[in-house]
This record gives sequence, structure tokens and C-alpha cells, in this order.
Amino acid sequence: MGANAQTTVPTFTAGQVLTADQQNQSARTGVPVFATTVERDAAFGGTGEKTLAEGQLCYLESTNVVQYYDGSTWATVGPATAGALVYITGASFSAVASVSAAASTFTATYANYLVLVDVTTVSTTLDVLLRFRTGSTDASAAYYWAITGATPINGSNTTSITVMDNVQTSGVSFGGSCALTVFSPQLARNTNVVGDVFSEASVLNGVLGGGLYNTTSYDAFTLLTSTGTMTGNYRVYGYVNS
Repeated sequence: MGANAQTTVPTFTAGQVLTADQQNQSARTGVPVFATTVERDAAFGGTGEKTLAEGQLCYLESTNVVQYYDGSTWATVGPATAGALVYITGASFSAVASVSAAASTFTATYANYLVLVDVTTVSTTLDVLLRFRTGSTDASAAYYWAITGATPINGSNTTSITVMDNVQTSGVSFGGSCALTVFSPQLARNTNVVGDVFSEASVLNGVLGGGLYNTTSYDAFTLLTSTGTMTGNYRVYGYVNS
């Protein structure tokens, strides 16, 4: 985070003695500065924080844009062209059986999202699976999906979506990757996914299509293994609405 970045927007009370840091923060910028949308969303409404209301401004370091809150969602003021994709969050993981994106990774700011996953090392031959998440709870039922390829595979009413099948520990090219577009995770309707997937065995590379069929709104996701552990990274981007 830069020198101006904040993690909260405080509300002061009558008679409160302000520290030099609190006064300097207000003096440095009239618009709150946040590293990403995650810090922005967490900065309002907590104890001692300002209640988010229509007309609030902010600046995002991750995308270099100014946003305003219109009473229901954040919208971009400028630059006029922020790009078709806006970086939201990402993380690296090492030798884990599962990793979850932070709550509020998916918000009403964007309708659809791009999720890139690159698994570089696995402890044993395994599948990489995807579940959608709300709060701190994964949805573990009602997934339907299929991967095309030389040997198509599919699942019906499963506990997760397979996004990489048969990821291997050795060979000409080991590991696996996928690029997934997630449609409307924040809406109370089916959450659908399409994308390109790759794993060690070429017959298992292809196009993925699937979804979670219920009427729940989701704000994040979990990547997990069928067995063993994985090492790699993920990145999440929002598709600009217009």
C-alpha cells in the first residue's frame, strides 16, 4: 500500500483527542485511498467507522481509478477508460489442500469475473476442484459440469466442479492451469462458469462448462484438491460492465 492508503474511514466523536497520525491522514488527501476493493469494502460501517452513503468517493491503487458510491454500488469516475479487466485480488499458495479467496472478492461492482489459476507443483496425481463460497462457508452440493476433450468427463449434482483433472507430478509438462469466466456470482440465481482448462494429460485439456444450480449469492470461491497438496497462484479480475 502507498503512503496515502487507508484501511478504515473513521468517525470522530465530540471531545475526542486526535493523534497526529489521524490528522495527517485527513490532511494528506480529501478522498480515502485504498489498496484494493477488499480494503475499500471493509473500511465502512464498522465500530468507529463512517457509514457508507451515497456520494462517498474513493481512490483505488490497484486500478488507479476514482469511484463514487451511488447508494447501492460503486461506480468508476475516472480515468474515463479503466480497461476491460480490473484486477481485484490474488494470492500464491504452497503445499496446501485448499485455498479460499477473501470474502467480498465478488461484489455488485462487476457482474462477471475472470479467475486465473496456475498450479505449478502437486504432491501426487490429483484433481483441482472449485467451490463457490459465501461468508466463510463453501457450497458443497448441486454442481453440474463437463469438460470436452479427447476423453470428455462430466459431473452431475456433485460437491464441486473439477477445473483440472489428473494433474501429475512429473512428465514433459506437469502442473495445470485454467482461465474461468464466472457469471453473476452476486445474484440470487444460478452461478455459471465457462473456461479453458489444462492438465498434464493432453486428452484432458479442453473447454469447461458448468455451474452451481441454486438461488444463493456468492462472494468468493475455494480451490481444493481431490487428494494431496498443490502449489501455485490465482488471480481475479472484474469485467468492466460498460
